[in-house]
Amino acid sequence: MTPLLTFLFTDLENSTGLWQQAPAAMQDALARHDALTQAAVKEHNGRIVKTTGDGLHAVFDSAADGITAAIAMQLALVGQDWPAETGPLKVRIGLHTGESQERAGDFYGPAVNTAARVMDLGHGGQILLSEVTVLLLRGQGLADITFRDLGAHQLKGVPDPERIFQLDHPDLAHDFQPLRSASVPKHNLPAGAAPLLGRESEIGTLSGLLADSEHPLVTIVAPGGTGKSHLALELGRRLVANFSSGVYFVELAPINESENIIPAVAEAVGYRF
Repeated sequence: MTPLLTFLFTDLENSTGLWQQAPAAMQDALARHDALTQAAVKEHNGRIVKTTGDGLHAVFDSAADGITAAIAMQLALVGQDWPAETGPLKVRIGLHTGESQERAGDFYGPAVNTAARVMDLGHGGQILLSEVTVLLLRGQGLADITFRDLGAHQLKGVPDPERIFQLDHPDLAHDFQPLRSASVPKHNLPAGAAPLLGRESEIGTLSGLLADSEHPLVTIVAPGGTGKSHLALELGRRLVANFSSGVYFVELAPINESENIIPAVAEAVGYRF
């Protein structure tokens, strides 16, 4: 079985502009940047695959090593006294975990491309991770970090949307502009339904229930033919922006066996076993 590897890419924000406005200062600043980022990789059991202009590509045998290296990079960069001509150098970092083929010291395949595209979404000072990398980090006991769900995004050259997470650390910036991509619509609600009339009171009540974390399940009960599905669909359309994981309609009426419910839900949300 091919082992899972975690790939890390970095990129220096506004490097072209910095070279144009302060070429002499950038030579020294970039040399310091290179030393700090490369040291963080090596100190956390990583291998530098290659440098990429004003960034680098590294690989780690574990997601935990990759993320601790990313944090170490950002902390080291934040802690530097940078030249006044350049100001603080800000680096965006992206990580993704998957299988890859190694040839002559380089790595190839979809996992590498995805890691690079995750990095492309970010801003200077930001650490972004794919969902699979976050899942591997659960329970690792990494102190002082949390993962913020930024929703599903379509990555350039990657066929399926990727759920992106931002790593938050108390000593690093955590407020950034929206990611450099369009979020993927997170619903399967049918289009062209007739407008719902005269149900504003019910919509208001149901919206309040769904907004309350104490109500993980809300059931609409009424006789057949009174518009329960129509009401639920309208509620989903109005609230889709409020749920980062999306709003999905699952047609259960044709299902006669309980064991078929989970596959039906999985198909509706696009999950593959």
